[in-house]
Amino acid sequence: MKLRQIFYLIREGLRNTWQNRLMALASVGVLICCLMLTGFAYLIYVNVEQMFHHAIEQNVVAVFLDKDLTDAQVEKVGITLNSMSNVDKVKLITKEEYLAKYAENLTEGIVESYQGEKNPMPNTYIVSMKDLELFQDTLDEIQKIRGVEEASYDAGVAETLSQIRGVVLAIGGGIIGVLLVVSLFIIVNTIKLTVYNRRLEIYIMKSVGATDGFVRFPFVVEGLLLGVAAGGTGYGLMYLLYQAIVDNLVIKNQLFSLVPFERQWLPLLVGFMAGGMLVGVSGSAISISKYLKQEGSMRS
Repeated sequence: MKLRQIFYLIREGLRNTWQNRLMALASVGVLICCLMLTGFAYLIYVNVEQMFHHAIEQNVVAVFLDKDLTDAQVEKVGITLNSMSNVDKVKLITKEEYLAKYAENLTEGIVESYQGEKNPMPNTYIVSMKDLELFQDTLDEIQKIRGVEEASYDAGVAETLSQIRGVVLAIGGGIIGVLLVVSLFIIVNTIKLTVYNRRLEIYIMKSVGATDGFVRFPFVVEGLLLGVAAGGTGYGLMYLLYQAIVDNLVIKNQLFSLVPFERQWLPLLVGFMAGGMLVGVSGSAISISKYLKQEGSMRS
């Protein structure tokens, strides 16, 4: 295909979009809504992930050691804990630090009697894990370490957080899939109307020997333009809405914070533009291909 023909087909695609601007505007509007809902579903998942990882840091295991361990043995247990693949952080709280922590709740005489070897507090390691789904397996490993007397934890929190994360991921993925299908359906029907309005022109082009690719190209350009317009506009609107939500929460609610938009702008921009163009081009290709196939079967 010559360069002059390509420019001609691009102009035809632009002309198609302008001539059917009302339907194009409606398609872009629907696609914008679908992309924005998809984007917010992604942002919800990102924020849940942030809360999940924050909860992991708070959901720790207290590893109490045998009281008769020497300092060298205590250090060896710490080295073993740090070497475990699912262990993220390990912090030692010595028995002296434990006693000092509870000293304000005890009488001065009792505190003095607990000094030195009479200290009943255990040396304790505070362990946080990387993956809560491996929580129980890691805990079993910890309890098998020589010198560990007991590992205290809240199994319910770990299990609940893991379940919530899985549910959010499944629901978010389902929402994104459904919205993309809806957007594709809208684009297909929009291009179908354009094809119907130009059916005589297409018939003449085919009669004088135009190839299917030559006929299809302007409609693909039209779908691409609709996708780009929807992706760019939807991205801008979502940024404004999300930023407004973040600003209001920062002002009115100091209990938690959302993920800043600046940390997610690139994947969102790529997703919006790529999603819009993919849906637009796919919808156009499906619509014109069906028409050309039907026309070919009627001729034969």
